[in-house]
Amino acid sequence: MFEYLPMHIAPWGIEIVIYFFLIGMASMVFAVAAGPATFGAIAAPFKDFEVTGSIVALVMLAAVVPLLILDLSQPYRFLNPILYFRWTSPLSWGSLFLPLFGLAILGFLYGIYREQPTVQRYSAILGTLLALSMPIYTGLDLMVNQTRELWANPTIPALFVSLSITSGAALVALVQLVRGRLTQEATRKIRFMIAFSTFVSFWIFLGLLMTMLYGSAELQGALGAINSDYALEFYGLGLVVGILVPMVLVFGPMIHPVMNFGRKPAVVTLAGICGAIGAYMLRDVLIHAGQLAQLYY
Repeated sequence: MFEYLPMHIAPWGIEIVIYFFLIGMASMVFAVAAGPATFGAIAAPFKDFEVTGSIVALVMLAAVVPLLILDLSQPYRFLNPILYFRWTSPLSWGSLFLPLFGLAILGFLYGIYREQPTVQRYSAILGTLLALSMPIYTGLDLMVNQTRELWANPTIPALFVSLSITSGAALVALVQLVRGRLTQEATRKIRFMIAFSTFVSFWIFLGLLMTMLYGSAELQGALGAINSDYALEFYGLGLVVGILVPMVLVFGPMIHPVMNFGRKPAVVTLAGICGAIGAYMLRDVLIHAGQLAQLYY
């Protein structure tokens, strides 16, 4: 889609899509790992996930930094949002929160290994708040672009949070299933997270679709581009696989006993994986299609 751009255009490509997806997933994985220290008994089923989840989140966090540098082409540009900090810039805040999030994870691990519950608890609380800021700031990075109407939508940050919850829950379920630690109680809580996040994502998806259907010429142009070039990703993988299938699997047992297989750990993990696929695809379509109508401005 960007084959004929003039040299001064620098569109957001696949690196940013992967970055948004991984940072959102990592943030929610840590939020679950820190849950027992942050929320107490309600998150007790994830007590044995504290160390594993923190390490997984830290590795994913380290993996996204090269993606940002690669997208910026020159490594020193990565420091610009911090060195030239702007209070009104989500990019500046995100660049500040990113290393602080990593330090909070390290502090949490330090508290565990040194058996210092106070350090562990405060690191868990700070890390959880910073974890929530990750998908919010990535959504705000799009929303503040007022000349790109598909992005200039206040529901984008909320959508990115719900998509991150889904993908984070999927990775937690998968890791715990492979480790043989996915208990029935942990499965129930992961199922609730997926049910909540996919339900929210569904209504935001419908809102975005209605906005494009009945919005301005630019929004209808974005919908036309999605329907012609990204229909499979947006409707097939994003809506059906990423939202509707997980909703059927996690809400099914609440509706009819024949769907009780949806309570099984493997099925809940499958629902999460489907949701993670949709979380990636929806970001990919929104980021790429949102740029098409305003490429030369």
